[in-house]
Formats: sequence, structure tokens, C-alpha cells
Amino acid sequence: MEEIEIKGRTYTIKKLPVMQQFHVMRRMAPILAAFVDGIPSGADIANSMASFDLTKIGEEIAALSDKDSEYILNTCLGAVLYRDPEAERDFKIQVRPGVMAYEFIELPEILQLTGAVIKLNLSGFMAAVPSATSDKGAA
Repeated sequence: MEEIEIKGRTYTIKKLPVMQQFHVMRRMAPILAAFVDGIPSGADIANSMASFDLTKIGEEIAALSDKDSEYILNTCLGAVLYRDPEAERDFKIQVRPGVMAYEFIELPEILQLTGAVIKLNLSGFMAAVPSATSDKGAA
């Protein structure tokens, strides 16, 4: 688990069960592949952002079906708790999939929280994926 603060509010990001990680990862595979293509090898890390093809990444996100998009968002948001400072305890941010418990959680927060869940849960997978350039010359 890790905490993230957005607009002065504290959220806890939990690990997803491994099968949910798998299903999120497989739905995101084309998007992840677009990111992996942009991961630099060796000393070119300083210029890494320039190497990402944001158009390709955007196209892959746009190509997701509504069902897959909602699965990713709902699964990720299901792993987020909000720390209520008055009650001094954590609460789920979703009443049920697709319905937020708090009106202050809007699209920017949803996307940031989803990104944090993906980062926590899939970063090990991304580290294990070789980049297209790192395999060159290996035979």
C-alpha cells in the first residue's frame, strides 16, 4: 500500500489481487506496448520523454472499448481508499463500480488515482519487459 495526496486530500492505494492485475494488464497491453517502445536504453534516459510517441499512446487509449475502459477504471478505483480527516478513518471512494462516493472526486482525480494504482500494481511487469532496443545484438 502507498499513500498519495491530491488537492490536499489523502488516498491510500492498495495492491490488486494478482488475477485483477492480470486482467488490467491484458486490457492495457496495447497501451503498455506503446510506452515500452518509448523506453530508452542505456544513457539516453535524459531524453526519454522526447522518445515517447504520445500520438500512438493516445490512439491506443482511444481504441479501448467502453467495456474495457470501464473495467480498468473501476478495478483500479476499487483499490483506492480516502482518508476522511473528520472521521479519522479510510473509506472506499466508490459506492459501486462507476459511482463515486464523494462529489469532489472528478475526472482529473480519477485519472491520477487510476494511474497511481497502475503504477503500484504493474510497475514490476513493466520492469520485466525488455525494450525493443535492448534485445538488439543479443543472439
